[in-house]
Amino acid sequence: MVETLEYFIQQASDHPRHSRTALYKELLRSQTFMLCVDSPLQEQEEVRVTSQPQDFAIWADRDEELGGVWVPVFPARDTVGEFVNTRHLVPPKGKDFLWMEHKAGEVFRLMQSVHYFAGIRLYMDRNTSLPVPWSVVRMLGAGRIPADIPERYELPVARLAIPEGSRIAYGRIPLDAKSEGKLLCLPAAGRFGAEDMRKLVRLDLGAHGVVWMACRHFLQVLRYLQTRGGDAGRYVEDILRSMIGFEMYGEAEALCEWLARKDNEAFAWVCRAAIYGKTGRFLECAEFCREAAAKYPEERSFRINGARAWASLGKADEARAFAQDGLGAFPEDPALLELIKDLDSHQ
Repeated sequence: MVETLEYFIQQASDHPRHSRTALYKELLRSQTFMLCVDSPLQEQEEVRVTSQPQDFAIWADRDEELGGVWVPVFPARDTVGEFVNTRHLVPPKGKDFLWMEHKAGEVFRLMQSVHYFAGIRLYMDRNTSLPVPWSVVRMLGAGRIPADIPERYELPVARLAIPEGSRIAYGRIPLDAKSEGKLLCLPAAGRFGAEDMRKLVRLDLGAHGVVWMACRHFLQVLRYLQTRGGDAGRYVEDILRSMIGFEMYGEAEALCEWLARKDNEAFAWVCRAAIYGKTGRFLECAEFCREAAAKYPEERSFRINGARAWASLGKADEARAFAQDGLGAFPEDPALLELIKDLDSHQ
């Protein structure tokens, strides 16, 4: 029921550290609504969305700090209109704002086709919205209920060198129902909210023990270190690697686009191919790797990721041909040889 879903969204917004199991269960059995930008409807026509990702013409908001896009999802049809009116939105010329209705659970699967997708925001009113990141949307799309503990990641970069004299604050963070961790914060780097503490990265400080940071704050710290001088290029690449390591793929994809415009295209394209593969966008990955391998023939990862993408699509012949072509450039490459062996064993 609409009222039940709205209640759980409000509760999660008011108490960001409380259990969300009931909310996730309700999301999987409730209809949801979205804002569409499309051609005007004919009279008496109803708004319904197809189940095909290519017809998914939806409204999304870009994250001003990290660049990914967040898609607003509404528990009721009336809330879509309120969202438009509250923000004084105006559709592009020749288009209309329309609401789209989805049967229970369908929207999460469709979301995987959205470029730069960071997650959804469950919208109730101008004061109440709740972010649901990509990693959780993926699980809901598979019909699974996410574990009700913070997502925990290992340090995705070689080191984190905090300048001497930096002011550091510590706190406590519940890791599960039975244990707590030590939370580290660098106030000068930026602010983060309680919601961000659902995604944590582990830092081993040696003699000072293990601490945790909110993943979003960890990225703020890397950006802060970049502004303090030194090897700025290294920190930008560390930010991108960290986003991928934290499963913040929409944000990483947006940064790839920026890096490619800043004369670091080869590295950006390597990461972009990895993002396509990790998010299950295998056709995009395969076609992109073909283009990338032609432009950057010295980069073996394009050969491997492209062949794996074709294999994931069930295109064994294309995968084998792509891998064989890669062996011409990289003879005896173990990953390509293993892939061909695996393809041959399934003939």
